[in-house]
Amino acid sequence: MLSHAELSVLADALRPRVVGGQIQKVRAPDPLTVVLRVRRPGETVHLVLSCAPGAARLAEADAQGPTLPEPPALVDWLRAVAVGRRLTDLTLDPIDRVVALQVEGGRLIAELTGRHANLVAVDADGRVVATARRFPSARALGTGDPYAPPPPPPTRPASPVRFTDPRAVEREARARLAAAAEAHGEAERARVLRAVRRRLERLRDNVEADLARSEAADQFKRWGELLKTQLHRVERGADAARVQDWYAEGAPLVEVPLDPALDGPANVERLFHRYRKARDGAEHALARLIEVEGDLERLDALAAEHEDLAVLVEALKSAGLYREKAGGGGRRAPVERLPYRVFESRAGERILVGRGGADNHATTFHVARGNDYWLHVRDAPGAHVVVPLPARGQDPHPETLRDAAALAAHHSDLRGETVVDVTLTRRKHVRAVPGAGPGRVTVADARALTVTDGEARIARLYAR
Repeated sequence: MLSHAELSVLADALRPRVVGGQIQKVRAPDPLTVVLRVRRPGETVHLVLSCAPGAARLAEADAQGPTLPEPPALVDWLRAVAVGRRLTDLTLDPIDRVVALQVEGGRLIAELTGRHANLVAVDADGRVVATARRFPSARALGTGDPYAPPPPPPTRPASPVRFTDPRAVEREARARLAAAAEAHGEAERARVLRAVRRRLERLRDNVEADLARSEAADQFKRWGELLKTQLHRVERGADAARVQDWYAEGAPLVEVPLDPALDGPANVERLFHRYRKARDGAEHALARLIEVEGDLERLDALAAEHEDLAVLVEALKSAGLYREKAGGGGRRAPVERLPYRVFESRAGERILVGRGGADNHATTFHVARGNDYWLHVRDAPGAHVVVPLPARGQDPHPETLRDAAALAAHHSDLRGETVVDVTLTRRKHVRAVPGAGPGRVTVADARALTVTDGEARIARLYAR
């Protein structure tokens, strides 16, 4: 969205207004945007950094706005290291669209570089703590890796500067995002209506085909009546009989199809049975056709009445015209039972919780790797909890270990206690007790984590 020249102008405009100011609050209006409320004497600036597709920007919001109820890990880190402290610098890379905010505990780096735009939290040691989006595979940086800037951009001719006011940037971005959301809503609305209409039209075509096939009902009745009066013309094993059609002028001979396995009377009954089936099918098909035509009319009426997508979908559901697709089709292969439950931490990393007894043993000794982290409540029965390493040589986020400790406390006999001590070690330091029941272990080289906010963490983990 913004060129390097524009970012240079915007950074120059914002720097004297925010550098040296106190960061009072951090909020996330969406997962890809961070807003810092920076206070200097006589002025408050709502500084915006965003890597939203099509709206990556450095800008200034007009006022305080909403925030996500469950902020991403990047925002949690900012709240921990930046709130109440000074913003010490705002810099722009001299050749690339990379903006960095310097705080005492690290940096927030906004890579405003097109489709790979990202927000990256970097600690005081220069290591990646959290990101708003995954890095592209060409860079493959992960949590705990030393931060390296993106490759230098190709040389491009200078473009005109459209924005000099940071607030104008934010207004333009919000308008663009709103237009994109509206266009997406309109496209989704059209998709829903198109899908419902196609389904109804296919159903109508099928019903009309059934109705056309049912029009042969009178022919079966006529053949049955003719054959009933001329059974002497039926030869054993024949697949057809030639009989006179007394209902037609001149009483011509007509051919009546037969079942060679049946005698004359049985073939008569077969023809009348097919007549009754075709007649009943025609009545059903006609009623169904009227119903489908009515559904198409209701679809047109609801589409004209409701512009809002959500309201339209609810109206279609109430009318029985819209059915959400269930995941997957056909018969599913049986799913192997796992000895553990899987949770996702606030940092987006996996936590495995053994289901108890033999499952604890399997989770610890058959699933976990030697350098994975292992947790268990102290001095009480409970689940074995394993935190796999996100990548080889890369430790989990500290928040992941705290979430895992909360799960260990929750899945134990100490559930409900306000303060619980949890043992933390590497899996390689855990040994099964010979001859003891499954899940009984000894632990070496361990440290303790104390869980004091378990209830809130468990609510979030189960919600995910």
